[in-house]
Amino acid sequence: MRSLQRLLLLLLPAVLLAGCASTGSVPSTARAPVPAPTGPVEAGSGGRSGEPVVTPYRPPTQVAQARPQPAKAVRALLERARKQQTAGDLVGAANTLERAVRIEPGNALVWNRLAHVRLEQGRYAQAAGLAAKSKALAGGDAALRADNDRIIARANAHR
Repeated sequence: MRSLQRLLLLLLPAVLLAGCASTGSVPSTARAPVPAPTGPVEAGSGGRSGEPVVTPYRPPTQVAQARPQPAKAVRALLERARKQQTAGDLVGAANTLERAVRIEPGNALVWNRLAHVRLEQGRYAQAAGLAAKSKALAGGDAALRADNDRIIARANAHR
């Protein structure tokens, strides 16, 4: 009985290794087929007469850095906060914007608007921190990044 267990313990790893090492029926020199080139095809002077010429993809020289559209609920909250801030209800505007942040924490515009409210409330350290968060999320939106820089500068001037 003991010798049978030893034999199994010795053979089991060998069998497992042999199974892992096998390559199946595909020879090691086999290659995947190469697909035909895709992209805009122009008729013209290819290598042979009548052979199409494939134009390689070139990325655009200038990429538009559009701000992504917020969710419908966040758009409504941004509008409500704007009205509250215009009416002088800074606490209500801050609460509305904090709710929008909970819905879309990656939205740089919401963090920016909350930074504006905190700056208006005189909470300068918090305004600078919120603007820095917005700036980190703004990506390539130069206008939003510049506005965040202005908030940070004004908050630091008041501290």
